[in-house]
Amino acid sequence: MTQRYSATREEITRAKWPHEIFLINLVFNHILVFASTFGVFSTFPLMVTIVPITSFVITGYIYFRAKQIAKGAETVFVKAHWVVADSRNKKFMGLLSITCLIMGGGFLISKMMGWSKIATIAILGGVGLLPFMVSLLVLIVLGNDSMYQARHSKLPKGHAPAAAT
Repeated sequence: MTQRYSATREEITRAKWPHEIFLINLVFNHILVFASTFGVFSTFPLMVTIVPITSFVITGYIYFRAKQIAKGAETVFVKAHWVVADSRNKKFMGLLSITCLIMGGGFLISKMMGWSKIATIAILGGVGLLPFMVSLLVLIVLGNDSMYQARHSKLPKGHAPAAAT
């Protein structure tokens, strides 16, 4: 169960920031941009690489900013939300790396073995993209919950304020 925290408007804004960035990456980049670049895949196959490159930049920003926040003089409330966002961000970065390896390796293998385009897309979609997209949807739900908690001055589970310990 989450614990209430008396946060100011500025603290709420700073606590929502990592979740907003994370959700922008997930929803805008991985769903909307991916859908638009995948639509031109047959003409511009390397256009799809915009999505993971942008995602690694955004996840890198969250990772390094979370380290700065942890060392800085922020409140417990803001730090706790950055910790949660950073934890999910690291898991997502690992998931994205594995997916990129599966997709890249799969395309390489399909070219070397002479697979048809339909077979390649079906196998890589089922093995590489489907688990990634399911995980993406779960992370979107968790990110929205974290936004709700930040907006309503709630500390994430497991993050007690310093005065209470």
